[in-house]
Amino acid sequence: MALIIIISAIIGLMVFLGSLSLPTNAQNVLKTIGSPGSGNGQLNDPRGVVVDTKGNLYVVDSGNNRIQEFDSNGKFIRTWGSLGMGDGQFNRPLGITLDYTQGYVYVTDTGNERVEKFTGNGTFITSWGSFGTGIGQFNTPIGIDEDETKQNVYVTDVGNNRVERFASNGLFVSQWGSIGSGPSQFNNPGRVSVDPSGNVFVADFGNDRIEKFDGNGKLIMTWGSLGQNNGQFYNPTGMTVQFPQGNVYVFGNGNHRIQEFTNDGKFVNKWDLPLGISAPSIRGNDIAVNSAGTIFLTDPNSNTISVISATPVTQR
Repeated sequence: MALIIIISAIIGLMVFLGSLSLPTNAQNVLKTIGSPGSGNGQLNDPRGVVVDTKGNLYVVDSGNNRIQEFDSNGKFIRTWGSLGMGDGQFNRPLGITLDYTQGYVYVTDTGNERVEKFTGNGTFITSWGSFGTGIGQFNTPIGIDEDETKQNVYVTDVGNNRVERFASNGLFVSQWGSIGSGPSQFNNPGRVSVDPSGNVFVADFGNDRIEKFDGNGKLIMTWGSLGQNNGQFYNPTGMTVQFPQGNVYVFGNGNHRIQEFTNDGKFVNKWDLPLGISAPSIRGNDIAVNSAGTIFLTDPNSNTISVISATPVTQR
């Protein structure tokens, strides 16, 4: 009788796990970039990532408190930054974005509660922010992106559950959001991304959804809920908008998958990923997509960047 009970329990567990539809497919990962360490081209807790118009990758090497640049094949180009509070230094940076027209690089220097702005080769230009709840202040800034047309910089101020909008020189412009699950509210907003029309997308990590706003913070729509089905999320961390197409890509670390949506939230595709690619925290994985549709996913667990095929391979 005891043996029958054990066998029944095992079968029940297998059925339960199967019902979760957890992805097991590793074929979507074409290759990896980087290896654990602190040398050139090595990574320690990589977080934010962005790709420029030439296909070069800029990676927030958070554990090494620096930015690294790689070419489209993963060859190391340059690095800048070190641990500290001075100009051009970092304390656990997490987010990064580019000004594609002028080549500026913006980084959320999370531990120092500020944003830093650099030239494309890493020369420091300016910084802004401090710890607090007032305008222009931060409590754990993570996501960052820029509106190319209006030169506005949007930052997710996670601890204050809001988005702050700045001019490219750091001058505060506006803000929106509060704690909650209602319209225009957030529960730990993570990554932020701006589309070619200036619309602002926010990965609402704790509410398992994406919120879309216009550039002034007016809510346009939301989509998503907690779950494993297409269009559902489990802690969305990485998010980006592909240029010039405008489709939205979201990585959910609880689901171990990337999903692609149209600009108005309609499900398009999904990429199932190995179970090891996950960092169960709002500070976790981030993604970038080049114009050809190739996806780059930071993997803090393996200290590498996973290169994901433009066309998903599904295997269950």
